[in-house]
Amino acid sequence: MAFPFDSALDQSTSSITRTLFNRALWLFDKLFEPICLLCRQAPEHQHSLCAGCERSLALNKSPCQICARPLETGTICGKCISNANHFDHAIAPLLYREPVSHMLRALKYHNGIAFARSAASVISEAALNRGAKKPDLICSVPMTTRALRKRGFNQSALIALLTGYRVGIPVSNHLLRKVRQTPHQSDLSARERKSNLKNAFRCQRRVERRHVVIVDDVLTTGATVNELARTLKKAGATRVDVWVCARTE
Repeated sequence: MAFPFDSALDQSTSSITRTLFNRALWLFDKLFEPICLLCRQAPEHQHSLCAGCERSLALNKSPCQICARPLETGTICGKCISNANHFDHAIAPLLYREPVSHMLRALKYHNGIAFARSAASVISEAALNRGAKKPDLICSVPMTTRALRKRGFNQSALIALLTGYRVGIPVSNHLLRKVRQTPHQSDLSARERKSNLKNAFRCQRRVERRHVVIVDDVLTTGATVNELARTLKKAGATRVDVWVCARTE
């Protein structure tokens, strides 16, 4: 740790005083060393997690090149071959298994806001390391005012802000607006999810010839981001990608 007042110690300070001072700094570092957000025991290593917890994250090693669905063989899943998506490409570096599912549920439903740091770190690392095409703008999945009041915050917006900061891309969390309340997607079938969101979103301004990225925590059926991508392309976007932390199987 670089201590800003270190230069205040005059060269004439006794060696004993300097030794005590250096030990105090070492103790300060140890006492306030960032610890793993998951196990709360070991020092932070990467993604706000310790080395052990980071190794426990299930990697999405063979994703579909369009929707990031985990595959055993091939490069594009059957659903993407038979049904064209409105979004162009999705990045989902992790699988939605424990402990990732625990982290994202804690973020979304139990005020575990700190896990947004982990999600943004994982997303930005994947986007940079995989040579993802640099977008013009990042946006988040919007919530209705009623839903936002109930939860207290939008986890997608928080992850988007942190991701944009890490990769150096402008973020607009007010570009998309949800204009009507819809039943929870988790309570619906895949077919119902698609119709449930029809015309549920509005783009607040034109995004002519822009490459836009939608950031969220987890990708399930893709119905929400697909409808958002359709909305963005109606507003002029030429390319829409999706960056999420994890993908369901």
